[in-house]
Amino acid sequence: MRHARIMLTALTLLVTALSLPGCAGARAGAGQLADAAPPRTAKKKQEPGQLGRLDDPAFLFGSARPQLPDNNSLRVKALAYTGCTVKSKKQRAAPRGAWGDPLTPDVRAVAVSPDLLEMGLDRGDVITIEGMGEYKVLDVMHGRHDKTIDIFYGDDRCGAMAWGKRTLTITWQ
Repeated sequence: MRHARIMLTALTLLVTALSLPGCAGARAGAGQLADAAPPRTAKKKQEPGQLGRLDDPAFLFGSARPQLPDNNSLRVKALAYTGCTVKSKKQRAAPRGAWGDPLTPDVRAVAVSPDLLEMGLDRGDVITIEGMGEYKVLDVMHGRHDKTIDIFYGDDRCGAMAWGKRTLTITWQ
């Protein structure tokens, strides 16, 4: 009985798909078919100079490290994070950054994405965030982030949630 129900569902879906207008299997009148199909043109043969980026050795075999911006200024995505957890109410030790630095509520710290470390930022570097002042690089983000900083908000969970995600300019020495 189960197999019959599965077959009936599959058949219903197939009939529905074939009867929808614009579907490859839909029936069209002679007038619709002539209007819908554009005239076929012969493909142009691509010349060797038109291959684009795959023909460029600098693109294919470029350096593994991204190039530093000339003025050490960069537009980045800025997120916010805290050192507290929602579930725990008891007193615990201060959270630590990726390099073991304690992240106390009064420290002005940021976590940076790994690609920014490759661009020249390092542990302890001071960056200036547009409209916010100076922060110290004390933490590293997960590798899935690119051109991203994470601003440490101490225990202010509501402030971090209100911050959300913004695009800012950072500068460093």
